[in-house]
Amino acid sequence: MNHSDDLQHLADCPSCRQRFSEKVLPFNAARRREGARAFAAAAVLIERERENAPDIVDRLLRRTPIAEWPGLAESRALRNNAALEQMSEEIRKRIERKPVEALAIANLAASIAETLSANSYPPAVMAQIRSTALRDRANALRYLGRLDEAYHSIETAEARLGEFPGLAHDRAIIWLVKAMIQGQMDLFDEAEQMISAASVVFADVNDLPRFFQAGLVSGNLFGRQKRYKDAQRIFGDLLDVATSTGDVKTQARLFNNLGHCAIYLDDYARANIHFSESIARFTDLGLHAEVPRTNLGAALVLIGKGQIAFGLARLEDARRAFIELGMMGEAGLCALRIIEVLIDRGDTEQARALTAAVIDEFEAAGIDTRAVQAVASLQSSIDADGATGETVRTVHEIVQGLATDQAQAS
Repeated sequence: MNHSDDLQHLADCPSCRQRFSEKVLPFNAARRREGARAFAAAAVLIERERENAPDIVDRLLRRTPIAEWPGLAESRALRNNAALEQMSEEIRKRIERKPVEALAIANLAASIAETLSANSYPPAVMAQIRSTALRDRANALRYLGRLDEAYHSIETAEARLGEFPGLAHDRAIIWLVKAMIQGQMDLFDEAEQMISAASVVFADVNDLPRFFQAGLVSGNLFGRQKRYKDAQRIFGDLLDVATSTGDVKTQARLFNNLGHCAIYLDDYARANIHFSESIARFTDLGLHAEVPRTNLGAALVLIGKGQIAFGLARLEDARRAFIELGMMGEAGLCALRIIEVLIDRGDTEQARALTAAVIDEFEAAGIDTRAVQAVASLQSSIDADGATGETVRTVHEIVQGLATDQAQAS
């Protein structure tokens, strides 16, 4: 199966899923039963650990300076599955806004997981624990643009599961993260194969949230390749599924993505409809942090239609909202759109000042150093009076490419 296949067909066709599952993960009934027994044997122990250590990670992280977090690996209170689960949740909460902290926690978790006694849990559970910690570390490294390290970590995570075919779902989540890393490395064919494999497993076990997540990553991969019609088709297929299952949050995200596809395809009327649908759903759900993202897209529609003043005002509103929410990557992308307009109309002083502000914001937030360098190159072009709207668009593509696909793999 590849991405020319219809996602809805995959979801509805058990025989297709079975054939692909047998291809990528040979079935072994005895080993699957062995894995089930191992999980059952560990269940009581794991539940007891969860009951005995509520919020232990949050308490220790708050009272320990970040420079001393590696030393927490020796803390007996953290050397168990319950604490590692809490660390995984802390990584998930921080990875977009505080990626440096997320990586520090991921490094701590990986250190603990890799040094647990082999007798602490049954072998299958131990493999799951270690692969999850390494997967979280790979994802944190990905957010910081340290792609070679991220790829090595995710490969190691996958290897930890090699002896346990029954852990198919864990393996599929690893493939999802691996695909995102490969996409950022421009290894598009490999990334598409990973997404196809992961999608089959998610559909097979009825994990609809991650099935949607894989589809979003797939569409974003097409977007990175400027295959906007293909991305539009993927997002449209997913929207049909999200509508049939009543998943309003996913509908809102997909309408936003479809709006951006329409912009790139110069269909501003359709883009405006998609963004309006997205904003209405996010507002109804009370997801106020998502509204600025959609407003950003709506602003681009206004600018594309020549309504520059209204579009700029909406961009500035979105940028302020992102800053208030601590979403500095998105705030920077808003700023670059504003800078593009300023350059096009000859207002280089405001463009220069805003560019300098973005550099400061990115550095303070620990944004990928390549994004900082790209904006710094724009500043040099402005100083040399050589910047054009196309220069800014190129920088925007670089920064957006580094930050694309914010879907969490957890």
